[in-house]
Amino acid sequence: MRRGWSLRGRLVRRLVLGVSLGWLCGMALTMLFLSREMTEFMDDILRDSARVVLATGGDFTAADRTVFPAYRIVTPAGEQGDAPWPRQQADGPRSSGGWRIYRLSRPADGIAVELGQSNEWRRDELLESIGGLVLLMLPVLGLVLWIVRMTVTGALTPALRFARSLGGRRADDLSPVAAADLPEELIPIPDALNGYLGRIGQYVEAERQFATHAAHELRTPLAAASAQAQLMVAGRADAEAPRQIDRAIGRLGRIVERLLELSRAEAGIANEAGCDLVVVLRMMIAEQRPAPAFDDGDLEVAQVAMHPDAAALMIGNVIRNAADHGTGPVRARLRPGPVLEIRNPVAASAGFRQGTFRKSPDSEGVGLGMTIIRKIAERSGVALSFSIQEGEARVRMDFTAIARPA
Repeated sequence: MRRGWSLRGRLVRRLVLGVSLGWLCGMALTMLFLSREMTEFMDDILRDSARVVLATGGDFTAADRTVFPAYRIVTPAGEQGDAPWPRQQADGPRSSGGWRIYRLSRPADGIAVELGQSNEWRRDELLESIGGLVLLMLPVLGLVLWIVRMTVTGALTPALRFARSLGGRRADDLSPVAAADLPEELIPIPDALNGYLGRIGQYVEAERQFATHAAHELRTPLAAASAQAQLMVAGRADAEAPRQIDRAIGRLGRIVERLLELSRAEAGIANEAGCDLVVVLRMMIAEQRPAPAFDDGDLEVAQVAMHPDAAALMIGNVIRNAADHGTGPVRARLRPGPVLEIRNPVAASAGFRQGTFRKSPDSEGVGLGMTIIRKIAERSGVALSFSIQEGEARVRMDFTAIARPA
Protein backbone atom coordinates (compact mmCIF):
# COMPACT_ATOMS: atom_id res chain seq x y z
CA MET A 1 0.00 0.00 0.00
CA ARG A 2 1.34 3.41 -0.93
CA ARG A 3 2.20 5.50 2.10
CA GLY A 4 1.08 9.12 2.10
CA TRP A 5 2.96 12.16 3.33
CA SER A 6 3.74 12.54 7.02
CA LEU A 7 1.72 15.17 8.89
CA ARG A 8 4.26 15.21 11.70
CA GLY A 9 7.15 15.59 9.27
CA ARG A 10 5.41 18.39 7.39
CA LEU A 11 4.47 20.24 10.58
CA VAL A 12 7.98 19.87 12.02
CA ARG A 13 9.62 21.03 8.80
CA ARG A 14 7.39 24.06 8.47
CA LEU A 15 7.68 25.02 12.12
CA VAL A 16 11.44 24.54 12.06
CA LEU A 17 11.64 26.63 8.90
CA GLY A 18 9.46 29.32 10.47
CA VAL A 19 11.40 29.34 13.73
CA SER A 20 14.72 29.38 11.87
CA LEU A 21 13.64 32.25 9.65
CA GLY A 22 12.39 34.11 12.70
CA TRP A 23 15.69 33.43 14.46
CA LEU A 24 17.66 34.67 11.45
CA CYS A 25 15.52 37.80 11.16
CA GLY A 26 15.93 38.42 14.87
CA MET A 27 19.67 37.94 14.64
CA ALA A 28 19.86 40.28 11.63
CA LEU A 29 17.98 43.00 13.53
CA THR A 30 20.14 42.36 16.59
CA MET A 31 23.28 42.73 14.48
CA LEU A 32 22.06 46.02 13.02
CA PHE A 33 21.23 47.30 16.49
CA LEU A 34 24.54 46.01 17.88
CA SER A 35 26.48 47.63 15.02
CA ARG A 36 24.89 50.99 15.74
CA GLU A 37 25.42 50.70 19.48
CA MET A 38 29.05 49.58 19.04
CA THR A 39 29.72 52.55 16.76
CA GLU A 40 28.24 54.95 19.29
CA PHE A 41 30.11 53.23 22.12
CA MET A 42 33.49 53.48 20.33
CA ASP A 43 32.81 57.11 19.47
CA ASP A 44 32.12 57.74 23.15
CA ILE A 45 35.42 56.07 24.05
CA LEU A 46 37.24 58.34 21.56
CA ARG A 47 35.59 61.41 23.03
CA ASP A 48 36.19 60.50 26.66
CA SER A 49 39.79 59.48 26.05
CA ALA A 50 40.43 62.73 24.15
CA ARG A 51 39.11 64.65 27.17
CA VAL A 52 41.44 62.72 29.52
CA VAL A 53 44.50 63.35 27.32
CA LEU A 54 43.59 67.01 26.96
CA ALA A 55 43.12 67.35 30.73
CA THR A 56 46.66 65.98 31.32
CA GLY A 57 48.14 68.60 29.04
CA GLY A 58 48.70 66.27 26.09
CA ASP A 59 50.08 63.20 27.92
CA PHE A 60 49.10 60.27 25.66
CA THR A 61 50.22 57.74 28.24
CA ALA A 62 46.81 58.33 29.84
CA ALA A 63 45.17 56.55 26.85
CA ASP A 64 45.20 52.87 25.90
CA ARG A 65 47.40 52.42 22.84
CA THR A 66 45.65 49.13 21.95
CA VAL A 67 42.39 51.05 21.61
CA PHE A 68 43.92 54.03 19.85
CA PRO A 69 46.67 52.71 17.56
CA ALA A 70 47.30 56.21 16.13
CA TYR A 71 47.18 59.72 17.58
CA ARG A 72 48.30 63.30 17.08
CA ILE A 73 48.91 65.85 19.84
CA VAL A 74 49.54 69.44 18.90
CA THR A 75 51.09 71.76 21.52
CA PRO A 76 52.87 75.16 21.34
CA ALA A 77 56.08 73.19 21.52
CA GLY A 78 55.31 71.12 18.46
CA GLU A 79 53.46 68.04 17.20
CA GLN A 80 53.85 64.45 18.32
CA GLY A 81 52.22 61.17 17.28
CA ASP A 82 52.01 58.90 14.23
CA ALA A 83 48.56 59.74 12.87
CA PRO A 84 48.28 58.74 9.19
CA TRP A 85 45.39 61.06 8.54
CA PRO A 86 45.58 64.74 7.59
CA ARG A 87 45.56 67.23 10.41
CA GLN A 88 42.01 68.12 11.46
CA GLN A 89 40.87 71.70 11.78
CA ALA A 90 37.61 71.34 13.73
CA ASP A 91 36.67 69.54 16.92
CA GLY A 92 34.36 66.46 16.88
CA PRO A 93 34.20 63.05 15.21
CA ARG A 94 35.33 62.60 11.62
CA SER A 95 36.02 59.77 9.15
CA SER A 96 39.05 60.07 6.89
CA GLY A 97 41.22 57.61 4.99
CA GLY A 98 39.83 54.47 6.64
CA TRP A 99 40.02 55.96 10.14
CA ARG A 100 37.53 57.17 12.68
CA ILE A 101 38.95 60.28 14.30
CA TYR A 102 37.95 62.44 17.23
CA ARG A 103 39.55 65.90 17.71
CA LEU A 104 39.34 67.96 20.86
CA SER A 105 41.24 71.23 21.48
CA ARG A 106 41.81 73.85 24.15
CA PRO A 107 42.56 77.07 22.26
CA ALA A 108 43.60 78.97 25.40
CA ASP A 109 46.64 76.66 25.84
CA GLY A 110 47.11 75.96 22.13
CA ILE A 111 46.69 72.21 22.67
CA ALA A 112 44.75 69.89 20.30
CA VAL A 113 44.30 66.15 20.65
CA GLU A 114 43.39 63.80 17.78
CA LEU A 115 42.72 60.11 18.56
CA GLY A 116 41.87 57.56 15.87
CA GLN A 117 40.70 53.99 15.39
CA SER A 118 40.98 52.22 12.04
CA ASN A 119 37.77 51.09 10.43
CA GLU A 120 39.28 47.63 10.05
CA TRP A 121 39.90 47.36 13.81
CA ARG A 122 36.43 48.60 14.61
CA ARG A 123 34.96 46.07 12.14
CA ASP A 124 36.96 43.24 13.71
CA GLU A 125 35.67 44.21 17.14
CA LEU A 126 32.12 44.31 15.85
CA LEU A 127 32.41 40.88 14.15
CA GLU A 128 33.92 39.42 17.30
CA SER A 129 30.96 40.67 19.33
CA ILE A 130 28.47 39.35 16.78
CA GLY A 131 30.23 35.98 16.64
CA GLY A 132 30.03 35.66 20.40
CA LEU A 133 26.32 36.51 20.29
CA VAL A 134 25.68 33.89 17.59
CA LEU A 135 27.56 31.22 19.53
CA LEU A 136 25.45 32.01 22.58
CA MET A 137 22.18 31.88 20.60
CA LEU A 138 22.86 28.64 18.66
CA PRO A 139 22.14 26.39 21.67
CA VAL A 140 18.95 28.37 22.23
CA LEU A 141 17.92 27.71 18.62
CA GLY A 142 18.68 24.01 19.00
CA LEU A 143 16.62 23.87 22.19
CA VAL A 144 13.70 25.62 20.48
CA LEU A 145 13.83 23.19 17.53
CA TRP A 146 13.86 20.22 19.90
CA ILE A 147 10.89 21.65 21.80
CA VAL A 148 9.03 22.15 18.49
CA ARG A 149 9.60 18.56 17.44
CA MET A 150 8.58 17.14 20.81
CA THR A 151 5.50 19.40 20.92
CA VAL A 152 4.33 18.30 17.47
CA THR A 153 4.95 14.66 18.31
CA GLY A 154 2.99 15.00 21.55
CA ALA A 155 0.15 16.83 19.83
CA LEU A 156 -0.17 14.03 17.25
CA THR A 157 0.02 11.19 19.77
CA PRO A 158 -3.80 11.07 20.28
CA ALA A 159 -4.33 10.89 16.51
CA LEU A 160 -1.81 8.04 16.19
CA ARG A 161 -3.46 6.26 19.12
CA PHE A 162 -6.84 6.70 17.42
CA ALA A 163 -5.44 5.25 14.18
CA ARG A 164 -4.04 2.23 16.03
CA SER A 165 -7.38 1.64 17.72
CA LEU A 166 -9.09 1.63 14.31
CA GLY A 167 -6.50 -0.78 12.91
CA GLY A 168 -7.18 -3.20 15.75
CA ARG A 169 -10.97 -3.31 15.28
CA ARG A 170 -12.64 -6.44 13.94
CA ALA A 171 -14.12 -6.33 10.47
CA ASP A 172 -17.61 -6.91 11.83
CA ASP A 173 -17.33 -4.31 14.59
CA LEU A 174 -19.65 -1.47 13.55
CA SER A 175 -19.91 0.09 17.01
CA PRO A 176 -19.14 3.85 17.31
CA VAL A 177 -15.48 4.74 17.76
CA ALA A 178 -14.42 6.63 20.88
CA ALA A 179 -12.34 9.78 20.43
CA ALA A 180 -12.40 11.43 23.84
CA ASP A 181 -8.77 12.60 23.76
CA LEU A 182 -8.62 13.90 20.19
CA PRO A 183 -8.05 17.63 19.65
CA GLU A 184 -10.98 19.75 18.56
CA GLU A 185 -9.68 20.02 14.98
CA LEU A 186 -9.78 16.21 14.54
CA ILE A 187 -13.17 15.58 16.15
CA PRO A 188 -14.96 15.77 12.73
CA ILE A 189 -13.07 12.61 11.65
CA PRO A 190 -14.54 10.22 14.26
CA ASP A 191 -17.89 12.00 13.96
CA ALA A 192 -17.99 11.38 10.22
CA LEU A 193 -16.69 7.83 10.70
CA ASN A 194 -19.39 7.09 13.27
CA GLY A 195 -22.02 8.38 10.88
CA TYR A 196 -20.57 6.19 8.15
CA LEU A 197 -20.50 3.14 10.43
CA GLY A 198 -24.08 3.88 11.46
CA ARG A 199 -25.22 3.90 7.83
CA ILE A 200 -23.33 0.70 7.12
CA GLY A 201 -24.97 -0.87 10.15
CA GLN A 202 -28.37 0.15 8.87
CA TYR A 203 -27.58 -1.31 5.46
CA VAL A 204 -26.32 -4.56 6.96
CA GLU A 205 -29.42 -4.84 9.12
CA ALA A 206 -31.61 -4.07 6.12
CA GLU A 207 -29.86 -6.80 4.14
CA ARG A 208 -30.41 -9.26 6.97
CA GLN A 209 -34.08 -8.40 7.14
CA PHE A 210 -34.34 -8.59 3.37
CA ALA A 211 -32.73 -12.02 3.32
CA THR A 212 -35.08 -13.20 6.08
CA HIS A 213 -38.21 -11.87 4.36
CA ALA A 214 -37.08 -13.12 0.95
CA ALA A 215 -36.46 -16.59 2.35
CA HIS A 216 -39.90 -16.56 3.97
CA GLU A 217 -41.63 -15.39 0.78
CA LEU A 218 -39.84 -18.02 -1.30
CA ARG A 219 -40.40 -20.78 1.20
CA THR A 220 -44.21 -20.37 1.24
CA PRO A 221 -44.92 -21.18 -2.46
CA LEU A 222 -42.18 -23.81 -2.49
CA ALA A 223 -43.73 -25.52 0.52
CA ALA A 224 -47.19 -25.41 -1.07
CA ALA A 225 -45.95 -26.83 -4.38
CA SER A 226 -43.91 -29.50 -2.57
CA ALA A 227 -46.89 -30.57 -0.46
CA GLN A 228 -49.15 -30.93 -3.48
CA ALA A 229 -46.46 -32.81 -5.40
CA GLN A 230 -46.03 -35.26 -2.54
CA LEU A 231 -49.77 -35.83 -2.45
CA MET A 232 -49.79 -36.47 -6.18
CA VAL A 233 -46.94 -38.97 -5.82
CA ALA A 234 -48.80 -40.75 -3.02
CA GLY A 235 -51.99 -40.81 -5.14
CA ARG A 236 -53.95 -38.82 -2.59
CA ALA A 237 -54.16 -35.51 -4.43
CA ASP A 238 -57.48 -34.05 -5.49
CA ALA A 239 -58.35 -32.47 -8.81
CA GLU A 240 -57.19 -29.03 -7.61
CA ALA A 241 -53.60 -30.15 -6.96
CA PRO A 242 -52.24 -29.31 -10.44
CA ARG A 243 -53.81 -25.85 -10.34
CA GLN A 244 -52.46 -25.24 -6.83
CA ILE A 245 -48.99 -26.25 -7.97
CA ASP A 246 -49.34 -23.93 -10.95
CA ARG A 247 -50.38 -21.06 -8.68
CA ALA A 248 -47.51 -21.76 -6.33
CA ILE A 249 -45.03 -21.83 -9.20
CA GLY A 250 -46.55 -18.64 -10.63
CA ARG A 251 -46.22 -16.89 -7.27
CA LEU A 252 -42.67 -18.13 -7.00
CA GLY A 253 -41.92 -16.70 -10.44
CA ARG A 254 -43.40 -13.35 -9.46
CA ILE A 255 -41.30 -13.24 -6.31
CA VAL A 256 -38.12 -14.02 -8.24
CA GLU A 257 -39.06 -11.40 -10.86
CA ARG A 258 -39.60 -8.75 -8.15
CA LEU A 259 -36.35 -9.67 -6.43
CA LEU A 260 -34.47 -9.27 -9.72
CA GLU A 261 -36.19 -5.92 -10.32
CA LEU A 262 -35.25 -4.78 -6.80
CA SER A 263 -31.67 -5.83 -7.42
CA ARG A 264 -31.56 -3.73 -10.59
CA ALA A 265 -33.15 -0.77 -8.81
CA GLU A 266 -30.62 -0.90 -5.96
CA ALA A 267 -27.68 -1.32 -8.33
CA GLY A 268 -28.85 1.65 -10.38
CA ILE A 269 -29.47 1.89 -14.09
CA ALA A 270 -27.41 4.40 -16.04
CA ASN A 271 -29.30 7.53 -17.11
CA GLU A 272 -27.12 8.56 -20.05
CA ALA A 273 -29.39 6.99 -22.67
CA GLY A 274 -32.51 9.08 -22.03
CA CYS A 275 -35.97 8.15 -23.18
CA ASP A 276 -39.33 9.44 -24.36
CA LEU A 277 -41.92 9.04 -21.60
CA VAL A 278 -44.78 9.00 -24.12
CA VAL A 279 -43.31 5.93 -25.84
CA VAL A 280 -42.50 4.18 -22.55
CA LEU A 281 -45.98 4.85 -21.20
CA ARG A 282 -47.71 3.48 -24.28
CA MET A 283 -45.59 0.32 -24.13
CA MET A 284 -46.34 -0.28 -20.41
CA ILE A 285 -50.06 0.40 -20.86
CA ALA A 286 -50.22 -2.01 -23.80
CA GLU A 287 -48.78 -4.79 -21.60
CA GLN A 288 -51.43 -4.35 -18.89
CA ARG A 289 -54.78 -6.14 -19.07
CA PRO A 290 -57.15 -4.45 -18.91
CA ALA A 291 -55.28 -1.51 -20.37
CA PRO A 292 -55.44 1.68 -18.25
CA ALA A 293 -56.96 4.83 -19.74
CA PHE A 294 -54.16 7.11 -20.94
CA ASP A 295 -54.37 10.89 -21.38
CA ASP A 296 -51.15 12.13 -22.96
CA GLY A 297 -52.12 15.80 -22.58
CA ASP A 298 -51.46 16.32 -26.30
CA LEU A 299 -47.75 15.75 -25.67
CA GLU A 300 -46.15 14.09 -28.65
CA VAL A 301 -42.69 13.89 -27.07
CA ALA A 302 -41.54 14.02 -23.41
CA GLN A 303 -37.79 13.49 -23.32
CA VAL A 304 -36.14 12.86 -19.91
CA ALA A 305 -32.61 11.98 -18.77
CA MET A 306 -33.59 8.51 -17.62
CA HIS A 307 -32.75 5.10 -19.00
CA PRO A 308 -35.82 3.58 -20.71
CA ASP A 309 -35.44 0.37 -18.66
CA ALA A 310 -35.51 2.36 -15.40
CA ALA A 311 -38.55 4.35 -16.54
CA ALA A 312 -40.37 1.20 -17.66
CA LEU A 313 -39.53 -0.58 -14.39
CA MET A 314 -40.79 2.28 -12.23
CA ILE A 315 -43.92 3.12 -14.25
CA GLY A 316 -44.75 -0.55 -14.76
CA ASN A 317 -44.67 -1.21 -11.01
CA VAL A 318 -46.91 1.80 -10.33
CA ILE A 319 -49.48 0.66 -12.91
CA ARG A 320 -49.28 -2.97 -11.75
CA ASN A 321 -49.74 -2.00 -8.07
CA ALA A 322 -52.69 0.21 -8.99
CA ALA A 323 -54.34 -2.63 -10.92
CA ASP A 324 -53.64 -5.26 -8.23
CA HIS A 325 -54.72 -3.26 -5.19
CA GLY A 326 -57.38 -0.94 -6.62
CA THR A 327 -61.11 -1.42 -6.93
CA GLY A 328 -61.66 0.26 -10.29
CA PRO A 329 -60.07 1.24 -13.60
CA VAL A 330 -56.57 2.73 -13.65
CA ARG A 331 -56.07 6.12 -15.33
CA ALA A 332 -52.75 7.63 -16.37
CA ARG A 333 -52.38 11.32 -17.19
CA LEU A 334 -49.28 13.03 -18.57
CA ARG A 335 -48.84 16.78 -18.34
CA PRO A 336 -46.08 19.26 -19.32
CA GLY A 337 -43.09 19.16 -17.02
CA PRO A 338 -43.33 16.30 -17.69
CA VAL A 339 -45.47 15.15 -14.77
CA LEU A 340 -47.16 11.73 -14.75
CA GLU A 341 -50.09 10.98 -12.47
CA ILE A 342 -51.61 7.53 -12.07
CA ARG A 343 -54.85 7.16 -10.14
CA ASN A 344 -57.53 4.57 -9.42
CA PRO A 345 -60.31 3.93 -6.90
CA VAL A 346 -59.34 2.01 -3.75
CA ALA A 347 -61.06 0.55 -0.72
CA ALA A 348 -61.57 2.64 2.39
CA SER A 349 -58.89 0.68 4.28
CA ALA A 350 -56.28 1.03 1.55
CA GLY A 351 -52.95 2.73 2.19
CA PHE A 352 -49.45 3.04 0.75
CA ARG A 353 -47.02 0.70 2.53
CA GLN A 354 -43.48 1.96 1.93
CA GLY A 355 -41.40 -0.67 3.76
CA THR A 356 -39.71 -3.58 2.04
CA PHE A 357 -41.97 -6.69 2.06
CA ARG A 358 -44.73 -4.66 3.71
CA LYS A 359 -48.18 -5.44 2.35
CA SER A 360 -51.78 -5.73 3.44
CA PRO A 361 -52.86 -9.04 5.00
CA ASP A 362 -55.10 -9.98 2.07
CA SER A 363 -52.59 -9.01 -0.61
CA GLU A 364 -51.24 -11.67 -2.94
CA GLY A 365 -48.29 -9.48 -3.89
CA VAL A 366 -44.71 -9.64 -2.66
CA GLY A 367 -44.44 -6.25 -0.97
CA LEU A 368 -41.53 -5.02 -3.09
CA GLY A 369 -43.30 -2.79 -5.61
CA MET A 370 -43.15 0.41 -3.57
CA THR A 371 -39.51 -0.22 -2.66
CA ILE A 372 -38.58 -0.66 -6.33
CA ILE A 373 -40.48 2.50 -7.29
CA ARG A 374 -38.88 4.57 -4.53
CA LYS A 375 -35.30 3.42 -5.19
CA ILE A 376 -35.49 4.07 -8.94
CA ALA A 377 -37.02 7.50 -8.33
CA GLU A 378 -34.29 8.43 -5.83
CA ARG A 379 -31.48 7.36 -8.15
CA SER A 380 -33.00 9.00 -11.23
CA GLY A 381 -34.02 12.34 -9.68
CA VAL A 382 -37.79 11.85 -10.01
CA ALA A 383 -39.95 13.52 -7.33
CA LEU A 384 -42.58 11.13 -5.96
CA SER A 385 -45.74 11.88 -3.99
CA PHE A 386 -48.50 9.55 -2.79
CA SER A 387 -51.98 10.46 -1.64
CA ILE A 388 -55.45 8.99 -1.11
CA GLN A 389 -58.34 11.42 -1.37
CA GLU A 390 -62.06 10.64 -1.50
CA GLY A 391 -61.47 6.95 -2.14
CA GLU A 392 -58.98 7.52 -4.93
CA ALA A 393 -55.26 6.70 -4.74
CA ARG A 394 -52.85 8.94 -6.63
CA VAL A 395 -49.19 8.52 -7.45
CA ARG A 396 -47.53 11.62 -8.88
CA MET A 397 -44.15 11.34 -10.63
CA ASP A 398 -42.50 14.68 -11.43
CA PHE A 399 -39.75 14.38 -14.07
CA THR A 400 -39.16 18.15 -14.31
CA ALA A 401 -35.67 17.96 -12.77
CA ILE A 402 -34.44 15.56 -15.46
CA ALA A 403 -36.44 16.87 -18.43
CA ARG A 404 -34.64 17.31 -21.73
CA PRO A 405 -35.62 19.63 -24.56
CA ALA A 406 -37.60 17.87 -27.23
